[in-house]
Amino acid sequence: MKKQKEFFEKLAQEWDREHQTEEEVDRTIRFARRYLPVSAGERILDIGCGTSRLVPHIIENIGDNGVLIEMDFSIEMLKIGRDRYRIPNVFFVQGDGHVLPLKQYSLDKVICMAFFPHLLDKQSAVKGFASVLKSGGRLLIAHQMMREELNHFHGRVNGPVNNDLLPDEGNMKSMLETGGFREIEFKEEPGLYLVTAVRE
Repeated sequence: MKKQKEFFEKLAQEWDREHQTEEEVDRTIRFARRYLPVSAGERILDIGCGTSRLVPHIIENIGDNGVLIEMDFSIEMLKIGRDRYRIPNVFFVQGDGHVLPLKQYSLDKVICMAFFPHLLDKQSAVKGFASVLKSGGRLLIAHQMMREELNHFHGRVNGPVNNDLLPDEGNMKSMLETGGFREIEFKEEPGLYLVTAVRE
């Protein structure tokens, strides 16, 4: 995980520039509105948040009574998000997705967008997600490309993420079931990979 962390620390400014163009912001918000629904008053963890590109969508919908926790293993990514969004009910926390320093069974949703492949121990992470969700809470794992396309993209990267892959549907379902999730649904099409699951 150390090499990955260093990779993303160095990438933070470039990543932010690429994802803050008007076109990219619009594309991300449209994607989030369609596939990552959140509601007023919900408590949300945005795990692997990067430079916090989902904040506008989430805050717009959870309102002043909701809580958003932005978590990433890159301090540089978190700094960019924190400086951009100084909002009272948005909290920035460093974490690698395996150990979650959060109260058990306290969250309504865990959103994991463009991060799941980077988890070294995916089964452990899934159990961690379940541990912070309320019974009936929902996990959303999302990417803006299909699994095969994403895995091919990571495989061509010159760096420690070239083996960071999304598992196939069977392995993903097994991990989620073992981790305490049910009602597991997969949706995949050009421009979309989405897994949703409900904590038991």
